[in-house]
Formats: sequence, C-alpha cells, structure tokens
Amino acid sequence: MVQLSKTQHDEIVAHAQETPSEEVCGVLGGRDNHVEVLYRARNTAESRRTRFEMDSRDIFTSIRDIEKADMDLIGFYHSHTHTQAYPSPTDVAMWQSTWGESALCFICSLMEPDRPLLRAFHINAAGAITEEPIAVE
Repeated sequence: MVQLSKTQHDEIVAHAQETPSEEVCGVLGGRDNHVEVLYRARNTAESRRTRFEMDSRDIFTSIRDIEKADMDLIGFYHSHTHTQAYPSPTDVAMWQSTWGESALCFICSLMEPDRPLLRAFHINAAGAITEEPIAVE
C-alpha cells in the first residue's frame, strides 16, 4: 500500500483539473511507500490530450532533489483526460522501457469530471499490471 496525505492527493487532482483537456504529470518521492514530496512536471508531448512526456529537466531536477533528501523515487503521476484510471498500452510500453518495476504509475482520471479518480499501479517488465492500493491520510 502506498500512502498519500490528503493534501498530496488533492494537489494531484487539482493539477489534473487545471487543464482538463490535456494530460498533466509529475514525480513523487518519499520513504517506505509513504509519499513525502510531489513535484509537478511540464508535459512536452505534441498531443497532450492523449499523451504525456515529462520534461527531462523537470525529471532530473525532481529526482536529484529526492536523492539529496535521502528519499526514494516512489513513482510518477499523470492524468487521463477522458479515459479510466488504468494504464493505457502507451503507459505500459513507457514503463517497460523506462521505469520498470522501480516506479509506481499513478493515474488520475477525469473521465467523470465531478468525480476524479486516482489509482496506482505496478507495471513489470513483461507488461503485467497490478494495482497498488492508495491510503489517503
């Protein structure tokens, strides 16, 4: 189980709702599956409605800060503008080639705009998807 504070949960949802027609993204760090820091990242994808690509400088800066604070990279978040909070084939391919099992994939769905949903997943090297429960404190 991964733990988020209510403030962190609400920050991810608010980030997604700020630009509901474009995917947003960010980085999460902490210790022992407890999120302690959240960094927003710029989405540099050409087609931001259906894709996200985190700005490499934002990734570098946030991971450097996480490591400096002696924390672990817990995962990355992004939003789905009009689909469910479940990894798309593009998400799976990205995790397989880039992050593997070392980072959780958090997805905030705005499919029902008045009921945003945040879920987290492990995606392994073979592409298998397993949900990681989120506890909001």
